[in-house]
Amino acid sequence: MDHLKQDFQLVVIDSPYEILERPLVEHLFTKMVGLKKQGYGSNYPHGVLPVDTTDFIATHVLLCQKKKDQSLLPIMGYKTITLEKCREYNLKFPGLTLVQNAQMPVHAQVVESIMQRCEQQAKGLAYLGSWTVDPIFKEKLKNKQEPKANLREAFLAFYRQLYRQQNVAEVIIGGTLRFGTEKIFYGLGHRALALNGQELSPIKVAHLIKEPVLVMHSAAFNETSAEAEKKWQVVWDERIHLKMNPGQQVQKRAA
Repeated sequence: MDHLKQDFQLVVIDSPYEILERPLVEHLFTKMVGLKKQGYGSNYPHGVLPVDTTDFIATHVLLCQKKKDQSLLPIMGYKTITLEKCREYNLKFPGLTLVQNAQMPVHAQVVESIMQRCEQQAKGLAYLGSWTVDPIFKEKLKNKQEPKANLREAFLAFYRQLYRQQNVAEVIIGGTLRFGTEKIFYGLGHRALALNGQELSPIKVAHLIKEPVLVMHSAAFNETSAEAEKKWQVVWDERIHLKMNPGQQVQKRAA
């Protein structure tokens, strides 16, 4: 898959707030906001904000196109944030906020029980959201004006590899029914939140103008993404990982 390495660069940004002074972080964080604005703007009316406070401390996974001038243009991305990181910055875990804002107390009860269990068992828990594709690039792909790339396959390829690196064992995610993403997440091992063996209904997401979303949970990773990982391995191996260095981390905690 040499053309993937030639045409695309994967960038992972950990907690951009902590390293925003780096020019590449500042540049790509701004580009990420633009990507989300374009992606959400092509599917939702004015008034839907595609970013929030957690974007500053989340991990952003950005698949970028390598341009002729050597610059990087994000064409697909998503964010993931751990419960541990939310605790560090005194923010609510997005998986819980999502169902609370939808006024779904039973869903909230289930999410809270997952959070409590994971903390008691010292298991990493993360929330994944804001998966977005540049609509212009997507249209060019359809018209064969860009290098061939299966962006859904790319998402699958990076999903498990990142969580392995982060020691995340369980994930909460929202599958948007209109786009069928719940089917993709089902294949990865996610199942709808359930109470006493009974699956809970989709929620209407408040900040997405009541968009129906199925909140899902995965307690184990399966092998569904293995083939995609092989195809995109060279891109994963050549990723740029922007994060605090150990010295910065000690200094921050001491302060």
